[in-house]
Amino acid sequence: MLIYANSLVLKPIGGPDKIIQLVAKWVGQRTCSYVDGTRLAQGIREFKLKDGSTLSSRTTAVDDNQTTYPYLFCARFSHGDAEVPGRRRTTEVGLRQEAADQAVECSLLLKTDEISVLVTAPVRPTRPDLVEQLIKECNPVEQTPGLMVKRLTEESAPAFLCEVERIERDFPIVLISSTAYDTYPVDPERLRSILVGLADVVEVPAMADTFAIENIVGRRYMAFGGAVNTVFPRWGDQRSLCKSSLILPGKTADILVPEILATVTHRTNLPNSWRHISQEMVSQARLRAQLARMIEQAGGGEQSVELTEYMKLLETAGEESRAKDDEIKGIRAEHDQKEREFQATIESLKHVRRGYRANDEVRDDMAPAPEPLRELVAAVLKGSPGLQQVQELISTLYADRLVFLKTAASSAKESDRGGFSKGATACELLLKLATDYWSALADGKTEQQAKAVFGQSNYAANEAQALTNDGKQRRTFMYQGRKLVMEKHLKHGVKDSLAETLRVYFEWVADERKIVIGHCGKHLPF
Repeated sequence: MLIYANSLVLKPIGGPDKIIQLVAKWVGQRTCSYVDGTRLAQGIREFKLKDGSTLSSRTTAVDDNQTTYPYLFCARFSHGDAEVPGRRRTTEVGLRQEAADQAVECSLLLKTDEISVLVTAPVRPTRPDLVEQLIKECNPVEQTPGLMVKRLTEESAPAFLCEVERIERDFPIVLISSTAYDTYPVDPERLRSILVGLADVVEVPAMADTFAIENIVGRRYMAFGGAVNTVFPRWGDQRSLCKSSLILPGKTADILVPEILATVTHRTNLPNSWRHISQEMVSQARLRAQLARMIEQAGGGEQSVELTEYMKLLETAGEESRAKDDEIKGIRAEHDQKEREFQATIESLKHVRRGYRANDEVRDDMAPAPEPLRELVAAVLKGSPGLQQVQELISTLYADRLVFLKTAASSAKESDRGGFSKGATACELLLKLATDYWSALADGKTEQQAKAVFGQSNYAANEAQALTNDGKQRRTFMYQGRKLVMEKHLKHGVKDSLAETLRVYFEWVADERKIVIGHCGKHLPF
C-alpha cells in the first residue's frame, strides 16, 4: 500500500552527497547502527542491519567515482512493522541532478507490503522523519509548499482567494481555524512540518473577522470554530470551483493530524509516485552510461561494433519503454479527465440535494406528514397555535428559506410549557420573516430596507443595551461548524414571561440565501 509520496527540489550545499549523508544518518538513528554514507553513495546491493532491516542503493556514478550527468541515485530502506506482524515498511529516497550547478530533485516514497490477506490491521497515515531533516538542512526552493504557516485575515483575504483559484496551483491548501476557546485544534506549525512539500498551511487568527473574510473568499473556502478545510487544486474547466474537504471540530490533535495527512495524500500520492526516481530507473540509466563508456574505450574495433549493436538494442528497448510510458501517461490523463467529470457531476448533485435537504442541525422531525400539517393549519386558523406548531408549520412551508436550529426548537418547547399564548402573533412575524423580509434581502436590498416590513416595534438589529460576555454567548449558535452571533431579533412583549413574551434571534446567510434561526422563545438575559 502506498502511504506517502513526495517530490522536493533542493539546493543543498555539497550537492547530492549532502542528502545521501542525511539518509545514512537517518537510517543509522532508526536502527541504532552505523551506516557509512560514502559506501551508500557508491551503491550497496543489500546491507543487513542488526535489527533485521535491510538497506540497498543504486547510483549512476562510474567505478572511478567520477560523477556523470544526469546523476541518479536511489536508496531503499526496508524493515518490519513493530506493531503489526506480517507487515513490512519500505522507504525509498531518489535523487536526480541534471548538471553540477543545478538543483537536486528528491523524491520520497513510503509503502507497506503484507505477507497475506490475513494482515488486516489498518495502516496509520505518516511521513518519514527524514523529510523534516531535508527541509531544515538542504535549502528547498522557494516554491515548495508548506515552508511557513500563512495567515488569513480580512486584509489578506483577496490574495488568499487569488491563490486558491490560481490555475497553476498544483498543491492543496489546508485552512485551520481557532476553536471557541481561541486555540487551534492542532498546532499550525506542527501541521506544517507534517505537510511540507505537499500542501500549504493557512491559519485563521482567533481575532480575525471570519464573517468579513467569508464574504470575500466564500463559504466553500472558509473554516470556522476549530474546523479544518482542505482546498484542492482546480479540476477540469478553468471556471470550475476548487473541491474542498471539511473536517468538523471536536477531534483531538492525535486523531486530527493523521486524518488531515490522509486527506491530502489521497490526492497527492499518485502524481508524486509517478515522479519517483526508483532503483529500477537508476539501474537502467547506469547500464546505458556503462555501455556508452565501453564503446568509447573500444575505439572502433570489433568489440566496439558489437557493443554498438548492444547499444542500439538497448536504445530500441528504451524507446519502446518510453513509448509505453507515454501511453500510460495518456491513459492517466484520460483517467484524470474522467475523474474530474465524475467529481463535477457529484458536486452538481450535492448542490441540487442541498436545495431540498434540511441542515444537519435542524430537528429531524421538522417535516410533518400531510395529516399533522392539516392539524397545524387548522390550529393557526383557529387562532390558538402553540409556538412549536407555528415553528413546524413555517419550517415546512419555507424549508428553502428558513433554517430552525435545534436550539430554536427547544426554546419554543420551553415557551409552550410555560403556557405561551401569542401563537397568532408569532405566526404573523415568522411569516413576514419568510416572505417579505427574505425577498427583500434575496433581491439585494439592504438590511435597513428589509426591516421596514416589521415596523418599528417588532424588529431590532441589535440589543437595546450592551451585552455581557454571557449575554453574547447566549446569542451565539453553531451552524454547520461555524459560530453565528445573532443579535437581530423579532420581538413581542416586554414582560419576563414565557406566556406573553417572544424573541426570535436570527442571522441572514447570504451565500445560501437562507435565514438561520437560533432561538425562538423567551427573552434572553443581557
